[in-house]
Amino acid sequence: MTDMNNNIDRAQSKDMDTLSPDQMENLFHSPALRHLFQEKASNEYALIWLLSKHTKDSGSEKIYLKDMVRELGLPLPKVSAIVRSLDNKGLVRWTHDGSGEEGTYILLTDTAIASVQTKRQTMRAYHQRVVAAYGEEKFLHLLGEITQLEEIMRQEAKKVGEVQDDKA
Repeated sequence: MTDMNNNIDRAQSKDMDTLSPDQMENLFHSPALRHLFQEKASNEYALIWLLSKHTKDSGSEKIYLKDMVRELGLPLPKVSAIVRSLDNKGLVRWTHDGSGEEGTYILLTDTAIASVQTKRQTMRAYHQRVVAAYGEEKFLHLLGEITQLEEIMRQEAKKVGEVQDDKA
């Protein structure tokens, strides 16, 4: 049974390796997945995920509170309460440089980083199972169709904006 599971894992991993970065982005940010995780996700996890993404994208381990407020679209008191809760749980460090005049920033702890890595592995396994169950060829075709539909929608939305501008 273990050999069979290993073979399935290898085949699923191969399926995922054939996807382009854009296709992976579409897969990992699908509305179905967002709905699945939003039902289970908390504001705390959203903040940890945002900080993890920021660290990966910018190379900086810290994010200033004011930037996090902007990114999350939540009021400062709400974000402060979430950060305080995460700090109390040992998942982030909330600190400042010097006298703090530049503002406070948040850093992920090793515990939070491990949690994010575990969730990413879970999501990757989920997506691999979805692709395997649906079929790689069908899945890649579907992603292509979705990409084409999104482009048509963007073009049409742009036209609507131009028509509204003409009426103004």
